[in-house]
Formats: sequence, structure tokens, C-alpha cells
Amino acid sequence: MPVPVKTIVRVISNVWLHSKSPLVPGSVVFRSDRRFYLCAYGVSHSQLLFRSDPEEDRSGTTIDVLFKPVEVLKIRQSYRGLTIRNATDEEAYRIKASTPSIPVDDERVFLLESQGEADYVISSAMGWREDVLSRTRQSLFASADSDMPRWPTQPLDGFQPGLNVASIQELMQVMETEEQQVRRQRYRTVYVLMTRVDRRGEPDIGGAGVFITEADAEDARAFIAPKVADCWIEPLPIAI
Repeated sequence: MPVPVKTIVRVISNVWLHSKSPLVPGSVVFRSDRRFYLCAYGVSHSQLLFRSDPEEDRSGTTIDVLFKPVEVLKIRQSYRGLTIRNATDEEAYRIKASTPSIPVDDERVFLLESQGEADYVISSAMGWREDVLSRTRQSLFASADSDMPRWPTQPLDGFQPGLNVASIQELMQVMETEEQQVRRQRYRTVYVLMTRVDRRGEPDIGGAGVFITEADAEDARAFIAPKVADCWIEPLPIAI
């Protein structure tokens, strides 16, 4: 008699609510019993990201909650259990009136409720994604640009302040070990010397070397450039 096979189905959430989404005033748009912490704030498009901790709740998945663009906020560093509610008309009027110098007529007011207390975020849109966050993925909202495919070094797109740049010592330590389970949240830029050689009318592009410092890459470029049709340096991030 054949043994029944248990099928495991992973449920992935991907929800995005914007200014034209039909939301009922006072309605709950998101609820979770997990703990969420402030993960990132990006000055580009005023993006605010909260994240659950899959290791703490042993869920196996990560939930990223994103608000953008954010106009006004009153938040805390973490929430144990989080309910996000679309404010009632009365609540929205009262909160918006508390900052009369900031024009927020068309933005929504989202209340962040946890353990009997409430904070708020005024923004044009919000949403959340749930999935397994791999070691090298910075967030469920981080993506690679098709015009310039590079590994995202920050959880949010846009201006990169470089707060998670690793030291040279950390880079050397990673190169000397084979640790495979650590989340790759920090990075170090290395410099790849690229060359183009014309072979029978066809360009042959390849890498000539990888250098830890830009000065070393420039030194190698000066040596190799006279021997090839073209030679340039591409900075690339190494996940630490």
C-alpha cells in the first residue's frame, strides 16, 4: 500500500495598499502576533521598514512591513504583536491637526497598535510581504536594477548611507573561514579590473583581477591598459 506523501505549501503574502485602495475607516489592514522591530529608514522616498524575527518566533518566514512615502510618524523601536488599522475620520483629523505645518491632506493615517498602546504613521501607501528571507537578501522589498544588476547592499532602494560597510579585518576573516549560516547583512566593496580584447572583430570581455583597494586596481589598470583595447574598473560589493 503506497505511503501518503505530506505536501508542505508555503503561503507567501504580498499586499500593497495605496491612496486609492478602498479602505474602510477604522478597519484593520494587518495583524500579527509576532514581534516586529524597526529595521530600516531610507531617505529616498521616505521609506520606513519594520521586520519580524523568524528566529525568535520560530516561524521560518520573515514579514517585512513597508510604509512610503512617510510624511509624519510616531513610532517605537519594536512591537510585541502588531495591529495596523486605517484610522477613522475622527482619528485622522485629530492626528493631522497636531502637525498643521505639514500638508498631509491626501495621505492616510495608519495606527500601529500593540499591548494597549497606539502609534501612527502618515503615508501615501503601505504594504507587507512574507517569505523566507535568504542569507544574502537584504529585505523582501530590496531588488536589483535590471539596467545595473548589483547585489543590493541595503534593505531599501535609493540613497546608500553605507552604515553596514564592513571593515577590512571582517573581509579578511570571511575569506579565511567557511561559515555558511551567517546572514550577509554587511558588505565590503572590492574593485574588479575588466578588459576588452578584440578577437576577429568580436569583443572579448573578461575580468583581469579583483583588488581590495581602488588604488591597487588603478595601479594594475595602468599596467594592463596599453595591452588591451579597453580597460576599466567595476566596484562590486562582497557580502560579509
